[in-house]
Amino acid sequence: MFETLTGDVQGPLDVTGLVRIDGTLHGGAVVTGRLELKGTCNGPIEVRLDGQADVSAVVHGDVHARGGQLRFRGILDGRLGVKDADVAFAVGSVLNGRRLEADGSFSELEGPGEFRIPEDAQLLRPNENGNWTPAG
Repeated sequence: MFETLTGDVQGPLDVTGLVRIDGTLHGGAVVTGRLELKGTCNGPIEVRLDGQADVSAVVHGDVHARGGQLRFRGILDGRLGVKDADVAFAVGSVLNGRRLEADGSFSELEGPGEFRIPEDAQLLRPNENGNWTPAG
């Protein structure tokens, strides 16, 4: 059963079990268990070993998947690192000011506006050559 945390959560967290956060995580997290995050993260997220992270958030920091599984829907304001991991980003997600499109390309964002990613948005995964392809 998930441990549910809401509001402002002070990290960095070492997620070894099942943790659900609905709010703002300060300090980031290292995930070897399972993390479900909806909201904002101020700090890096690292997924290791067999960890699983489902992130629907604005992340102000880097995200590194070094094993395990990462599902991302939102805005990444840092770098994405992938090594030996299953990573999928929802179409419409933003990486460093560029929006991921359904064809695997990126488009520049123009000014402030409303931001929504449908729950059923297609998932794409990064490849070693820099291309993005459907997650299957």
